[in-house]
Amino acid sequence: MKNLLLRYYHLVLLGIASVIALSSAAFLITQSLGFQDSLKGADSISKKERSPAPTASSNAVIASTHLTQPVLWKTSDNGSSPLVSRPYLLKEGKLIDPMVGNEPLYPPVPNQWLIDHQLDYTDVNILDRDPKHKGFTVREEFLAGTDPNNADQFPLLYTKLNFAESDIRKSTYLLEFVGIETNAVTDANGATDTNKVSIDYQLRPVQPLPNPAKGNRPDNSVRIVQKGATVPGAPFLKMVDYTDKTKTINDTEYDFGVMVLENTLTGEHHALTKKNTSREYKKSPIELVESVTFHYQLTGASPEDVTVERGKTFNLESLDKKHKETYKLVDFSKDGILLNKDGKNFTIKSSSSPSPSASPSL
Repeated sequence: MKNLLLRYYHLVLLGIASVIALSSAAFLITQSLGFQDSLKGADSISKKERSPAPTASSNAVIASTHLTQPVLWKTSDNGSSPLVSRPYLLKEGKLIDPMVGNEPLYPPVPNQWLIDHQLDYTDVNILDRDPKHKGFTVREEFLAGTDPNNADQFPLLYTKLNFAESDIRKSTYLLEFVGIETNAVTDANGATDTNKVSIDYQLRPVQPLPNPAKGNRPDNSVRIVQKGATVPGAPFLKMVDYTDKTKTINDTEYDFGVMVLENTLTGEHHALTKKNTSREYKKSPIELVESVTFHYQLTGASPEDVTVERGKTFNLESLDKKHKETYKLVDFSKDGILLNKDGKNFTIKSSSSPSPSASPSL
């Protein structure tokens, strides 16, 4: 028997392998039939839930338009795109997202304002830039409420003016109130009216002053002025009041009558005490500011000097000369120089003042 198995062992192994193969095939056939049934069930469910397929367009023009005008990917306002993140900043060794938190990168300008105006907030000098070469920095445009990327918007040009006290031209008038004369009034026929008198106040200029009675040639002769009239040779000064007053000093009575002159340009009042021989008597100089030389400098341009007289108008132009503004020099005061534009007043302070160089006055 043993010899028989050895002789036909290969036939025995072949038979065993055939049995195993037939069994495996039967199992696989059974499983495949079940899998096919499950696919049919799933397909029937998907057909019930699936949306109907869109109807194909037969319009060749529409198809051609889509091919020649494809949809473009646009960069977001914050600098990001479908394939690129918005910019981050490296600060103190850490990546910072400018869109997170309320702390501005460049005070006082908020980060969102820079993004809204398409400005590069990764530029550490962005506030000193002038993107459209208008003559104003980004910082100045932010403070003025204008768009630095809009070539048609400008902060008010007067904000680029400055001056020092030495740029103001002044004239000093020194007048002495020397006496009073009372004269009878005559009528049209030359008759004297005893019930009416005129009071003439006498002023003498210490420094030569144009004399209208002598062809406006400057001299020191006494001028006569009545209440309500202007001083000959100084028409900006009007005599508005007089107060009779005396004062006793060391048992001596002195005339300290006070004449009041009004500066018709500024509204200021100047009191002149009647000249006397007491030690308390002092002359009162009157100053009149006549003009100022402004220094006008736009960002990126050389400085220009603009000399303006009181009450006169002057023009300021933008860097490209396409934008112009007209101002009037209204007045000088201790608070600064008052300008007017289109009915609105603006005050420019001296560059030596600790306050901002220019501020609106509504």
